[in-house]
Amino acid sequence: MDRLRPICTNPPQEGSQLVKTGPAVLVATALIILSFPLSTPAQHQEPTAATQGTFEAKVETYLQQSGYEFHKVKANSWYLLVPGKEMGEIRIILGAGPSSIAMGAVVVPKRKLSITGESMQKMMKLSYDLNYVRLCIDSDDDLLVMSQLKEQWLSAAEFKNTINLVASAADRAYGVMRPHILS
Repeated sequence: MDRLRPICTNPPQEGSQLVKTGPAVLVATALIILSFPLSTPAQHQEPTAATQGTFEAKVETYLQQSGYEFHKVKANSWYLLVPGKEMGEIRIILGAGPSSIAMGAVVVPKRKLSITGESMQKMMKLSYDLNYVRLCIDSDDDLLVMSQLKEQWLSAAEFKNTINLVASAADRAYGVMRPHILS
């Protein structure tokens, strides 16, 4: 029983397990134990930078040039924080495909939206008034504003203009829908 001894301080009982406790085993055990607090679910790894020359890299360049605070969530996915008048801070979500990008902002989440005949009429009229963006209810039943652009139409100026259009439309929609927002 060279280098084998019981983990507990009591003498081994019949059928007890013996564990190898050499320096390598102790170091490995310590590393495993010490790694638990470092790998909590609340922590995450930072997304990797986009590969140069890709559409994703182009979008990241436009985000940097926009002047707004932005965060990369994962590959081809970001959000920006834009100040609003009615909403305070507007969170614009961006998703890029191989050759297009969608930008959107949740105006009112489902749990807070009161859908009535009057609120539907307001949404329809607002949808008519808004240019270059859509006011819609998504698959999660949240009221949102969104815009989509193809890469061929995208420039730094058009990118920033679209951010401003989405933010402005979300802010306006929030103001119009305020009477139909549950507290």
